[in-house]
Amino acid sequence: MIKKSLTVSAIMAASTAFMLTAIPSAMAASYKIDVATHYSFSTPGGTYNFADMGGPSPDTGFAIFTNSGTSTFSGTIGLNSLSGFGTNYSYSHVVTLSPGQSAVFAVNSESSNVGGFNGPFGSTQNGVEMYLNGSFDGDAPVLLSVFDKDVHSGVFQTNPYGVSLDNYVLQGGDPFGRDTGDAFEVAQADGHFQFVSVVPEPETYAMLLAGLGFIGFLANRRKQNAV
Repeated sequence: MIKKSLTVSAIMAASTAFMLTAIPSAMAASYKIDVATHYSFSTPGGTYNFADMGGPSPDTGFAIFTNSGTSTFSGTIGLNSLSGFGTNYSYSHVVTLSPGQSAVFAVNSESSNVGGFNGPFGSTQNGVEMYLNGSFDGDAPVLLSVFDKDVHSGVFQTNPYGVSLDNYVLQGGDPFGRDTGDAFEVAQADGHFQFVSVVPEPETYAMLLAGLGFIGFLANRRKQNAV
């Protein structure tokens, strides 16, 4: 009986020690990044505006990254945009995105006329991949990405090919990358996606440690009582 109690106590002590070493010495930063996609005849307003693959036109799709959180992002933001016909429109920029700031990326001047993105022409594709690679507040390294097919507007519309959907905004509202015409492209509802990370406050960790300490205390009392 004594041996069993000692074993329980040892296990609880080991568990407590493990939890203590597992808690990071520096609190990771929380973050909130909003991603919006849409077509526009002119460049949307932003803190940074990038149009490496062409400027605004009736066929230009835009990806907009907005820091709507309280932590500053530092690192690379970009697009992976390999055309269904084989041309690579991918590009990126190193930026610092403070709370409230945004970075606007033009896919290219003929976004809807290049056979879609990230898949062979005539096949169902993932669309443009939008990503961030860096850290928030110099801590919490992240690699975040989302494809055009996963950025939803919540408003279903039927394109000229009879496909009803609320995503694929950056390739003209079509999963096969077929040209849907300027009128349909600019009339699409904006797509929206959000990267969110909420990190427990220091008080939460303090409560966890207090709870583990109490468990250890009970285990020790149990051992003494058994003796």
